[in-house]
This record gives sequence, structure tokens and C-alpha cells, in this order.
Amino acid sequence: MRSMLLFLLLVVLHASRSAKASDEGIFLLPYFLGNGETGIYFAASDDGLHFEWLNDGEVVMPAPKWGDESLTRDPSILYRDGWFHMIWTTSWNSRTIGYSSSKDLKVWTPPVRVDIWRDRTDVRNTWAPELHYDPDQKEYFAIWSSTTPMELNDDDGSADPHGYDHRTYISRTKDFQEWSVPELFFSPQPEVGVIDPYIARDDRGTQNPNDDRWVMVIKHEMAEKDGGKNLRLTFANSMQGPFETQLGPPIVGAGTDIVNQMGEGPTLFKRDGVWYLYWDAPGSEFSYCLATSRDLKSWKNRSPELSLPAEQMRHGTVLFAPRNSIAR
Repeated sequence: MRSMLLFLLLVVLHASRSAKASDEGIFLLPYFLGNGETGIYFAASDDGLHFEWLNDGEVVMPAPKWGDESLTRDPSILYRDGWFHMIWTTSWNSRTIGYSSSKDLKVWTPPVRVDIWRDRTDVRNTWAPELHYDPDQKEYFAIWSSTTPMELNDDDGSADPHGYDHRTYISRTKDFQEWSVPELFFSPQPEVGVIDPYIARDDRGTQNPNDDRWVMVIKHEMAEKDGGKNLRLTFANSMQGPFETQLGPPIVGAGTDIVNQMGEGPTLFKRDGVWYLYWDAPGSEFSYCLATSRDLKSWKNRSPELSLPAEQMRHGTVLFAPRNSIAR
């Protein structure tokens, strides 16, 4: 009861802090700690910089008891039509993803283990699924990273020392009950391992929606000596691609001027003409990282400005949601 009262109190405090923020909404940050064995936690912010715990820092959705697939890593949340939909990684080497939903971030539907690969037993892993809604196709879809034997054994030089060779795959759903057979979504040229894709709409500011484009931020997963362990961009005219196969230059992470060490788990979105790129840099001086840009080319490191309630918060998905979606 105390945790729930504090949860509601924090929402009220957020609401009173800024009239403008109250009108517009709130930044939410779901995340996990450790190996993801305890469940999903939440933080919230009015300005995208100063985050405070929700639920007194306690788990908001406990990890399900699914044996070897009981982790809650890499939570991805989408808010649409009054519901928060969340998917996550269930283990390091599984072929499933987790799914649950909530109307208020407090009460969650019973977690469902989605056997996304069905009868494909040769797939090594299913990492960091990101949930999106395609307004043109009117469907939800998840994109994630997996290693298949064909990719791992093709001797193209993109395998890593740990026995992975990741590409991006996609599965679609309209109701979160039936999911389509996974398909290859993105493989860069020249071929390198890639993980942690995230897609955002780039509204070009005209009345013609055909002028808009879609941008995907993704982690170059090769070793630092091979130009990897950083985040890069690629673009497409449609949300589900095809995306340009040649990755852009590194923008943050290893080999850049912004948190020059491994970066992963990005979230990218645009608010009031400013692009927000959040990411995870395990072992860095920052618990979480942020860079902003107005043109997707020049980036400013805002990580030192971030105020976070926990140390080493891991791979979440920052989203901007209506304030009244949690004030219930």
C-alpha cells in the first residue's frame, strides 16, 4: 500500500512541477537491473533529464516464473489507445519474447511467453525486441536481433568471438495473440553484426506526409578495432523499410566524441524539433546516456545533465506518454 501511495504521490508531484509539462505529457523510462532476474522498474521525468522513481523504486512488473526463460531484460513499451504494451527478452539464448499490457503501469495482464520462432529450433537467441506500431499498415510489429546457423556459418567475417552473428528480424501482429512468421528485416552492406534496432519517424515539417522519412538507430556489433560498439543511423521512406543497407557513421559510443566506449540499447524520438537519443553504456561513468540533435548529424552530449534514481539502469525504452495515462 505504501509503495502504491508513493507511486501516486510522485505522479501528483510531477503534475504540479510544470504547467507546460502537465499539458504535454511525461517521459517514462522502463528499465531492468542486474541480469533482469527481478522484473521491470520505472522512472519518470517532466523534462527528459531529471528522472524519479515510480513505485518507490520497487519492481512494477515482477519477472515471470518461466524456468530458464524468466528474465525481464530490454523492456520495450508502446502506448496506444489507452494501453501500455510491453515486450522483453526472456533469456540470453531463447527463441521467445515476453508480452504484457497495462492501462496504468500498476496492474499488468498475466505475462505471456510468445514462441516467436515457432518450430525454428536452430535459432540461437532472440535479443532486445522493440515494439512499434505502423500507422500506414495499421499493425504492430516487433524487431529484434537473432543469430541463425546460415548467417553464423557463411564465413563473411561478421561473426563475433562469442558465437553470435546478429541480423535484424521482424514479426507482425494486430492483436498480440497471433504473430507472423519471422522474416529478415535488416542486414547491412558490407555485412557486419548488428543489434538493438529502434525506429522513429522524421516529420519533415510539411503538410505532405510523403515528405516524411523513417530513421533507424542500430548498434554496430563488431569489435572496437573493427569500428564497432557504437550507434549508427540508416533511413527509409516507409516504416517497415527497406532501409538503406549502408550504415551511417558512428554518432555516439566507441570511436566517437560522445561517451567513447561501448553504447547499446538506444531509443530515438523527436519532440518540439529536437531529437532525443537515449542509450546504455555499461561500465561508463553514466548510469544512462543522452544526446540531442536538431538535424540527426550534429549531436550534443547531455549525459552529464541526466539525473537518475538508480545506478547502472540497463537497456530500457524511453517514451513520451500522456500524463493522465498513469495518473489513475
